[in-house]
Amino acid sequence: MHSSLPTQSVDVRVNDQGLRLTFLVREGQGRAIILIHGMGSSRLAFWSLLQAFPLPNPVYALDLPGFGGSTLPHRRQGLNDYVQAVFAFAAALHLIQPILVGHSFGGMVAAETAISRPDQIFGVFLVSSAGWIYPQNVMQPTPSVLFNRIGIWITGSDWIGKKMIVGLGQDPLQISREERARMSYGWRHAREMARMGRFYETEAMALRLQQSKVPAVALAGDRDPLFPLSQVKAAVGDRVPLWVIKGAGHLPIEYDLAQFQDRLVEAITFMDSENRQRSEGQ
Repeated sequence: MHSSLPTQSVDVRVNDQGLRLTFLVREGQGRAIILIHGMGSSRLAFWSLLQAFPLPNPVYALDLPGFGGSTLPHRRQGLNDYVQAVFAFAAALHLIQPILVGHSFGGMVAAETAISRPDQIFGVFLVSSAGWIYPQNVMQPTPSVLFNRIGIWITGSDWIGKKMIVGLGQDPLQISREERARMSYGWRHAREMARMGRFYETEAMALRLQQSKVPAVALAGDRDPLFPLSQVKAAVGDRVPLWVIKGAGHLPIEYDLAQFQDRLVEAITFMDSENRQRSEGQ
């Protein structure tokens, strides 16, 4: 199923721990783009996008530590641990000022990565992103990591998975069986999710992102039950451009891949323009 884009890996050190990070890559020319998956997901979340990527750039779909095929760290991860993992990954592959595209929790990671070292990130595209507000309508983990792992495995079945897709504002019949299998893989291999406890929080992400001066674009669906559009608009304000895909829930790539591709191209064009203007103004 994944033979045309074989999984690769790279060894890095993050906070004095050796980790092996797995990823998919679509070779290309130009500035590198790193795709960062959401909670309960993996590199395979971007499989369809990688098969029909609308730009010639090299693209890397990364498994965060404790997700997909990447190493599960010795201790529970904090938000900054993921930020450092993204930087370590970019450094190991010599990716200079990459563009970050993050979905859901991956959007929060992308934003915090840009905020922490603005000179090292070219721009960020935040898709159905966490971080603006705390997620609504999500399952809460139990205190037992083992019980959580069992629950995650059971809910990774296709039958329950379809119900979870509905809970994300998406019609499961619009998603192929192969795509659902890739989603199930990400869910069942989200080992860090079993021990994370309460979902990560960050303060005033839109304001801090604006202050970082890293070009950023947010994308949301107007039917996202995790991050309702009205609340996201209130949190983002005019600090970050917020684009909307009508009819989309939490999974805009799966809802309308062609429209998502167009928006991605527009976002990177915006980043190019913003960086050019700032360079000329110095």
